[in-house]
Amino acid sequence: MGYVPDVPAEITAGAPVGVGDMLTRRAQPAVDPVQASPNLAPPVRLELPSLGLSAEIVPVAVDGDGALDVPANPDVLGWWSSGARPGQGQGSILIDGHIDSATEGLGTFVHLRELEPGDPVLTQSASGDVHYYRVTGRRQYAKAALPAGEVFSQDVQERLVLITCGGPFDANAGGYADNVVVFAEPDASSI
Repeated sequence: MGYVPDVPAEITAGAPVGVGDMLTRRAQPAVDPVQASPNLAPPVRLELPSLGLSAEIVPVAVDGDGALDVPANPDVLGWWSSGARPGQGQGSILIDGHIDSATEGLGTFVHLRELEPGDPVLTQSASGDVHYYRVTGRRQYAKAALPAGEVFSQDVQERLVLITCGGPFDANAGGYADNVVVFAEPDASSI
């Protein structure tokens, strides 16, 4: 069975925002892609009211090196198109984004680590349907220790997984040391 956090982990503040970095994960998810219902539209917008954030979402995939793609534009978020869709009832809906960019400044997820349990999250699908979630937990993992099989799991009740870079920036490696992962579950009380 998959991993659903119930309490937030302590998050340490990262290095000052500087040069950009893409999520790097060198192993493909240890799960099979889900077969989404053809009646469910993909997510096209994410809103984090507690952060004042509203951003476009585009589909992304795992590249040939096993890293999850992130849109080049730091203002746009990526939805793992082999994962679940909002409203499916099962599986992880994974959305990733940048905290910053070397050429374009701050990214959409620069404040992701500030989300707290209970904070609302909304997705809008291409059909116009709005899906409501509540943050249930937050974790920070060293990139090499990211539990991809758990984070990408499709063998869980529907959940939203938001992921970005975090921790200190390593200029020699050209990226951040960690990933910040926020988990959220459907919130029927917001409907």
